[in-house]
Amino acid sequence: MQAAHMEIKRRLEEQRETLKAELAEGVTRAENGMGYGTHQADDAYFASEQAADIAVMRNAQRLLYAVEFALSRIEEGTYGACLDCGKPIDPARLRIIPYCNYCVECATHHQDCAT
Repeated sequence: MQAAHMEIKRRLEEQRETLKAELAEGVTRAENGMGYGTHQADDAYFASEQAADIAVMRNAQRLLYAVEFALSRIEEGTYGACLDCGKPIDPARLRIIPYCNYCVECATHHQDCAT
């Protein structure tokens, strides 16, 4: 494994643990429930907060999947190669977005998942 990939692997592992902790905290918060108040404004506020929490959790789940996929690619020895064209992904791009799967050129064709 390249030295640069070892550093990225360490960062990804740290990010994975952070995301798992955030998701666990979100599940605990959801299990405790916010409940609803006796006033419409309170109900609207609580509903808005719950929707925001759900969006944050979904984003954390997607990011966790991407991080775990990147870690699996490191283990397989395929990390750093674009999933579309197979060319090496720019190391500067990997330092900034260590879980990216596409080179810049191919990422433009994947607007829904540009990483």
